[in-house]
Amino acid sequence: MVSIPPGVDAAAPVPTLTLFCGLPGAGKTTLARRLEGDGRGVRLCTDDWQAELGVPHTDTDFHERLQPVLYRHALDLLRHGTDVILEDGLWQRVERDEKLADARACGARVELHVFDVSPAILWTRLQSRNTGGPAGAYPMTRAELDWAVSVFQPPTAAELASVDRYEIHAGGLAR
Repeated sequence: MVSIPPGVDAAAPVPTLTLFCGLPGAGKTTLARRLEGDGRGVRLCTDDWQAELGVPHTDTDFHERLQPVLYRHALDLLRHGTDVILEDGLWQRVERDEKLADARACGARVELHVFDVSPAILWTRLQSRNTGGPAGAYPMTRAELDWAVSVFQPPTAAELASVDRYEIHAGGLAR
């Protein structure tokens, strides 16, 4: 249940913040683009914006500066009643907790898509993406993937229960 914060029109439609929790190569971009195409919200993806601005992926400082700017924009959109698809991996629980709290403060519902894909499948997908993937896709090394796997915190049952809707995708398929 979404509580409406003071100052928010209770009669206005309740926007939804769609979040993703998954490692690189899990299928987040594919799903985010499909959801956007289905009219489920405005998709915000730091990698795509960085590529569109002509800034190379190697400029990680720029990426770190751009991400919070896009996130503030996402919150502004939610406050104005617009559904948002925030295409970040949200590997850490603290990141997901922040997004949930901020969405609630905007009076928004939260939908979480969790990607449960093995590192072997991720690496196969990343190798394919690295050699001919779409523009905007970050080229990832095996060492970077191994590091990401080592710091990734899957959502707990309590965390899943705290969102309005969640879906688990195993190997790219919802279950």
